[in-house]
Amino acid sequence: MRSSSSSTTSLRSTDGSMSSRAEHAADADAEGSTKRSIHLELARVRTLAALARGDLTAADTTLAGLRGDAAEVPSSMALAPAIAEGLLRLVAGAYADALSVAQSALAAGGSEGIHTYDPWLLAIGAVAKLCSGDRSEARRALQRLEGGGTRLRRGDRACVHYLRAWLAVLDGDIADAQREAKMALAVAIETGIPWFECLARIVLAQVQMGAADRRGVEAQLRGAEAIAERLRSPWLSYAAQLAASEAARSAGDRHGALAGIRAAFQQGQEYGFRQPPGWQPRALAELCVLALDEEVEPDFARALVRDGRLAPDTPPLRVSRWPWPFRIRTFGGFECLRGDSPLELSAKGPGRPMELLKVLVALGSHNVRAEALADALWPHVEADYAYKSFTATLHRLRRMLEDDDVLVLRDGRLTLNKALVWVDTWALEQQLDDFDAKLRGMDACADETLRRESTEEVLALYRGPFLPDESEQPSYIACREQFRARLLRYLARIARGWEEADAPEAAADCYLRFIEADELCEPAYRQLMLCFQRSGAPLEALSAYERLRTALSTRLKSMPSAETQSLYASLKSAGASAASR
Repeated sequence: MRSSSSSTTSLRSTDGSMSSRAEHAADADAEGSTKRSIHLELARVRTLAALARGDLTAADTTLAGLRGDAAEVPSSMALAPAIAEGLLRLVAGAYADALSVAQSALAAGGSEGIHTYDPWLLAIGAVAKLCSGDRSEARRALQRLEGGGTRLRRGDRACVHYLRAWLAVLDGDIADAQREAKMALAVAIETGIPWFECLARIVLAQVQMGAADRRGVEAQLRGAEAIAERLRSPWLSYAAQLAASEAARSAGDRHGALAGIRAAFQQGQEYGFRQPPGWQPRALAELCVLALDEEVEPDFARALVRDGRLAPDTPPLRVSRWPWPFRIRTFGGFECLRGDSPLELSAKGPGRPMELLKVLVALGSHNVRAEALADALWPHVEADYAYKSFTATLHRLRRMLEDDDVLVLRDGRLTLNKALVWVDTWALEQQLDDFDAKLRGMDACADETLRRESTEEVLALYRGPFLPDESEQPSYIACREQFRARLLRYLARIARGWEEADAPEAAADCYLRFIEADELCEPAYRQLMLCFQRSGAPLEALSAYERLRTALSTRLKSMPSAETQSLYASLKSAGASAASR
């Protein structure tokens, strides 16, 4: 019995020791988990503080250390850093990443029944969608935020009103935007959240710009700038300076707008900022147009455009440094660039997709009927088969471009997206339209600077006839002759201006430069011959004819038209009569 008692005592002792060690281990694990949770929370606070300062590098470094710890703490603690992560991605302009972070955290919280952070995660998702221009998805995220069942605190309410105001601005609903912006500002002031008050003042200022309330704009911007300065936040200062720049631009103060853009863009470049919240992408695009037009912080302006896919109301076809995703050149030969690199087309590559692109440009590029495109490319086949071929070719072209947004097919009509593509035909048409508008009401072409600058820009674009080396596709021929005719009318006005200014050499030079680009445009030679005749240079006029005759004989094995030969004979006869006298 004694032995049995001793054995039992030993087992109890062993069991007690194991229990004690387990308790100690559990306590140690709990203590470790608590320490990690505290560390995680402190790091999250440090990240948010770094974001408030505008120090994205410090915020990213701190978050990098959190990502490993998050797997070793309760889900309720691990979800908190997702807010900081999402905000960091938003400030840095990585909207898709911010949305992904928010959606992953929402899914993880939902699987654990944790919804504490849902309002902020949903707000981050809504902001990402608004910054990307996806109003429909942003509206759905906002509806989910308001009707998700989670009790919204006053600070959350300020965020809801702010997002509603932003969405209303994008929708063009000024009255609703102003009401929501004022409510966001009131709640932010009431709850004592100065950085949110600053953002609310900025969005309210933008709304008041739309309502032409200049005093209101100035008051809100003064308040926003004061808060940004008090908080020493480069990010808020950046947002406020951009808003001030837009206010100056809207008021017609180009100098003031450029000064604000320079200060804001320098700060954005230094800290790695992108589109601030509450902004209309088109307004930011207009500031970028101004910056690139005046060479103000061009690298940062281009980065803003590329990252946000910004597009102003009027395509900036004449802003040379605008970072177009695609460029298409057709004058003097065909070239398609993705960024700055030619789109490679191997000899074995599909030729029909690029021909579809060329025909689309030839037919105007906008709202071109699919049937017209199919008929141009497959004129000798049945309509149904031609349309099926068009659909397949369009699919192949989109795959080649690697961007489905470039070509928009809607209601059976195909359009090149003017926000993503620069086409030389568009740029030339815009230049000629602007010239016509400037001359409206003026006496011929009296402005010498306008004549000179306009001619330089037009002839820089017109490198030669439209698709000169392509097949004799009827749409190409029609487009080619249309541009030739319009350019000759333009040059006639320019030449007349030079002649009236007693500068016949400059008048002749316009036609000579045009002929250098398009040596087979016979009407241009006739205009040049007449120009030389009016300036009293008959030998030069006859020389122009000989140049045309040589070009036609060499290139086309043909002779000048009867009209040109008649003009030549007339000039030659006049020259002989003058010589006999």
